[in-house]
Amino acid sequence: MAATALGASVDIPFQAARPIVAALRPDLLPADLRGKSVDQLAMLWPRWVSMRDAEIRARLEDGDEDSIANLTLFGTSFTAERRITELEISDMAAGKPAPAVLVARIVAMADAIAATGDNERVAFARDIARRKGFDPRTAAGREQVSRWLADRVDRIVDEYRRRAAAKFDPAATPVDEATIFRGRGLSSDTSIFPGFAIEQTLDALRSHDLLALRSVRLVAIIGPGLDFADKEEGHDFYPQQTLQPFATIDSLLRLGLAAPSGVQVTTLDLSPRVNDHIESAVARARRGTAYVLQLPRDNRFMWTPFMATYWQQFGDRIGASTAPIAPPDGAGTVQTRAVRIRPEIVRAITPLDLDVVLQRLAPMAATQRFDVVIATNILIYYDVFEQSLALDDIASMLKPSGFLITNTELSTLPSIPMALIGYTDVGYTDRPEGDRVFWYQKQ
Repeated sequence: MAATALGASVDIPFQAARPIVAALRPDLLPADLRGKSVDQLAMLWPRWVSMRDAEIRARLEDGDEDSIANLTLFGTSFTAERRITELEISDMAAGKPAPAVLVARIVAMADAIAATGDNERVAFARDIARRKGFDPRTAAGREQVSRWLADRVDRIVDEYRRRAAAKFDPAATPVDEATIFRGRGLSSDTSIFPGFAIEQTLDALRSHDLLALRSVRLVAIIGPGLDFADKEEGHDFYPQQTLQPFATIDSLLRLGLAAPSGVQVTTLDLSPRVNDHIESAVARARRGTAYVLQLPRDNRFMWTPFMATYWQQFGDRIGASTAPIAPPDGAGTVQTRAVRIRPEIVRAITPLDLDVVLQRLAPMAATQRFDVVIATNILIYYDVFEQSLALDDIASMLKPSGFLITNTELSTLPSIPMALIGYTDVGYTDRPEGDRVFWYQKQ
């Protein structure tokens, strides 16, 4: 499988944004676009797009700091202290004092940042600490690092508090839920769960005769993610990895929706860290090197039978099982699998830098447009106006009757040729939380 060259990313033109601005209530528009005439907006638009793109990209570092906080809570590569539990975070969100182990873990992370070593995640945290002006080699700098980590953990606890309050807020609307992370940093963390949700959704589309066998050739994944230290499990005993591009190809082949040698995946992300990781993997694959995925299964919660089966068969269409990295004692009750992905599968992936809110690929020939675009756990980071711009950008890159698969419910406007035609409810564990994955089709 070889990737196909695509057009460059271009900013969304004002003529595409104009009907969106006209359709939305003024309070849903950015303050600097309200009350402007069409001519004023047309003049303002290029500069506004450039400034907003810079603002969105600046949120990446905030999201990276959230990832470091999750590593502090859950990681096992830098400390022998036990991991923080979700119940303890919920208790702190309810006003209970922090457990002593949290203080010990923050100290351990600060010490690891101050030390030298080849732990890639700690080295990343060290780089960010230094960019913030902290010198962890000094006592004063280490104290600054500890306070920074404590502040970031407090933000996570506060988010738990706000999410819990939102569940019981009678005034909350679906729009509130769909945009709940609009003020948060852009996180690239991921896990195996979105891959399962995508497979369930693709299977539903096939069952409803909306996707025919071997009909999917070109796929775009917005925000493919990087397994750093996610907020669900946060394991860090294996190298960083990206899962969703491989999971998608695996599922398409398992379901018979793509030909064995025909599917190509384009990843669209604005994170240099994610893009560099995928580019490096593709470069190694060109030299014949496989990509090894580690698949931990945390047994703190009972997975559904379908989720367990998915984990067991993950990768059987794109690689072969190989010996996994053994988890350390402090990782808890974790089962592991590993899959060695064939180089030709890795070479079928093309990473591109693109801010889907404000950019699209152009020009795109009819034969280059995507059959399916996937965006899980990404559009929730934006407000209604930004989501509408993103939906128009996605529509411009889809072929007629193509699909957007997303677990964020989006508002559809008359000017955007996308319609919500169904959804799939997906459960992962014995906990009530799951995902509703929506199917939008280009009209």
